[in-house]
Amino acid sequence: MITVDRVSYTLANFSLGFWFVYFQYYWFPRLRNERFLHGEHFFLLYCALMAAGFAFLNTLTSFETANTLIGAIPIAFLLGVEIAIMGYYRHWEYLPAFIEVSILAYLLIEFVDMMIISATIQATNMVFAISVWGTLTELIIDNIIYALLALGIWLTRAPMENMIQDIMGRSTEYLFLGFMSVIALAYILFEYSLQTLQKSEQYLVFSAGIAGILLVGLTLSTYILMQTHIQEEHTQLQMQQHEFREQYTAELNRQMGEVRKFSHDYQNMLLGLGGYLEDKDYAGFRQLYIDIRSGWATSNAAELTIGDLDNVPSPTLKFQLYHNYLLAQQSRVQLFVQTPEPLTATVTTLKELGQIIDRTLPSMWPVVSQLTPAMVTLELKEVDGRLRFSLTFPVPADARLDGHTRVAAQKGTLDFSELRESLSQSATMALQLKLHWGQLIVTLPTG
Repeated sequence: MITVDRVSYTLANFSLGFWFVYFQYYWFPRLRNERFLHGEHFFLLYCALMAAGFAFLNTLTSFETANTLIGAIPIAFLLGVEIAIMGYYRHWEYLPAFIEVSILAYLLIEFVDMMIISATIQATNMVFAISVWGTLTELIIDNIIYALLALGIWLTRAPMENMIQDIMGRSTEYLFLGFMSVIALAYILFEYSLQTLQKSEQYLVFSAGIAGILLVGLTLSTYILMQTHIQEEHTQLQMQQHEFREQYTAELNRQMGEVRKFSHDYQNMLLGLGGYLEDKDYAGFRQLYIDIRSGWATSNAAELTIGDLDNVPSPTLKFQLYHNYLLAQQSRVQLFVQTPEPLTATVTTLKELGQIIDRTLPSMWPVVSQLTPAMVTLELKEVDGRLRFSLTFPVPADARLDGHTRVAAQKGTLDFSELRESLSQSATMALQLKLHWGQLIVTLPTG
């Protein structure tokens, strides 16, 4: 086996640990946007601190004992801290996907590192390869390759994030986790078996070959799963758009029917009024006018159109907004949607926004419909790198805040406690009353 001194071993463990943690969080923008990780500089500092702790423990355990169980302490420490942080911020739903990505990152790191070491030994000699200068040379090449990989797979972040969100909690996620766990276990067993070989060059080449084969297999499997998911999502999106168009067309047809009916009635009204005037029957004219006026009703014409939602990038979110608008119309509540600027939030943020809308608006209509004016204003706006969801609604004179999540009144109670519990740790919520109006504000990270 290859043996190096403490300095080379510590440097190698720090570099590999840093990139391992970096790639662990690569497809999880939600985990990277927590308060202590917010901003790229803080995230890189977090990767460096985790790598330093891992390198210190790995050097300590590797040089003090050859016990396999004790040698597992560093990785147990690394994963334990990450899982503890995940639990503190209530992100347990990400755990299976996080383990899957960790396995993929481990195989990637191992494959690149072993190939570089093998190439260095073949290009120079064993003495240089295990020296401090040889280790530094190998790590420089490693870091360049890892940085290029991080840039090269940048476009996969959105599809992977979308897939992770959609399969979360489904059987597909656990089947994929089991598949990757078996592959990781097989590789670890191969690696420990190959370490017993006397010729280090053969051990490294063979181990790198196995890691490469497993990595290619996992990458292809992930790619196939991603493409399947994208196709399913595309089909679902087409169905939602078709449903949206049908709903919108049906509403327009209904309104066109009302307009045609009004046009016919309008002609009859003019003829009737004109007839009374021609006969100078002013009493009949007045009575007909009263009859016409008493038959008028407030129009529920669809004032919200597709064009009004052009600044909303997600077709699914457009459908949710328009669907809730029609539900509000049915309850005789006027909903105004304001998006003054195009939204640039990520797919994850827009999905959480959709969940907020579904948890908030439908339950408001029965209460707001009893108030005057029965009007709600929804505003979506990006302020200082955060998406601001603002909901302004009427409240009666006896309304009061019950805690931080409820507006209580004699005509009904608006309860937003379920919404607050469903929000991610990085989101904030505020509920306030001003004179005869209430306002709910939820802010989400856009990145």
